Amino acid sequence: MGQKVSLARARVLEILQSGNACTEWYRTKDADPVTTFRTLSFDVDRNGPSYVVETKDLGDLTVYHNPYVARVIQGDGSYATITLNGHGAFFSAMANVEESPREGGTLSFRGVHALKVGPYAGSTLTAQMLTLLHEFGHLLELLPIDEGDRDGKSFQNSMEVLHYCRAEIESAARNKTLLSAR
Repeated sequence: MGQKVSLARARVLEILQSGNACTEWYRTKDADPVTTFRTLSFDVDRNGPSYVVETKDLGDLTVYHNPYVARVIQGDGSYATITLNGHGAFFSAMANVEESPREGGTLSFRGVHALKVGPYAGSTLTAQMLTLLHEFGHLLELLPIDEGDRDGKSFQNSMEVLHYCRAEIESAARNKTLLSAR
């Protein structure tokens, strides 16, 4: 797990160290985002939720609630800790699906479901970099709170990050060499 976090962190630092639209977006709230990002700590929640909850809404509409990917305290800034769900899309590509009956009762196993971060498959470097940049956006208050992902707000926030950072994320994921992380 530590290697995945280290690699994603190093690639995000590469992005933030260069002059690009992504870095400029973060500079609207922090004059030196690379220095702030370097101060962050990462923790893995090994007891976090590990399954997708499937619920049936009105009619035949099925809603999937994925396990959270990461969390951070909104506006916490330098020296904050980003917590990564050890069973979420940062580390996992798939999760078991459990159906939550509308009328209550016990959950029942319903197969597996692919996990994603925005448009990227779970457990990929692109998903991991997007996760870290998304949480960094919360730390700097560039993104509104999306805890619990009500009304698809987390996805919208990820798409906002991609508006500024997609090219850099995808380029960094293709880059085989690694610059110094510190």
